[in-house]
Amino acid sequence: MIQQFEYSHELADIYRLFGDRTRLIMAKKMAEEEWTVSEFVQLFGISQPLVSQHIKKLKTAKLITEQRQGKRILYKLNEEAENYHLVLRIIEPLIVEEPEHAVNLEPVNV
Repeated sequence: MIQQFEYSHELADIYRLFGDRTRLIMAKKMAEEEWTVSEFVQLFGISQPLVSQHIKKLKTAKLITEQRQGKRILYKLNEEAENYHLVLRIIEPLIVEEPEHAVNLEPVNV
């Protein structure tokens, strides 16, 4: 019973982490290929420090890996992460169309 309770906290943390649209899209992109911070800056049209904050949260959760190539750091979804398959299930239905310029991150009124 205690293990289930502890896992529920872990599960809630993962869902909270992906409650942000930017991190959802980042995870989807990094599941497909390696990305740099500057590529995410271009994709989203947001500042480098903001992208770095999102990367830091994903790294802290051990959901992404990094690999240095010269001065560049490439980020990819961590296939060895304990919650890797859960993350795949979370991002699976996410359909991301390639934008011509940048992704609109403004809230959508429904």
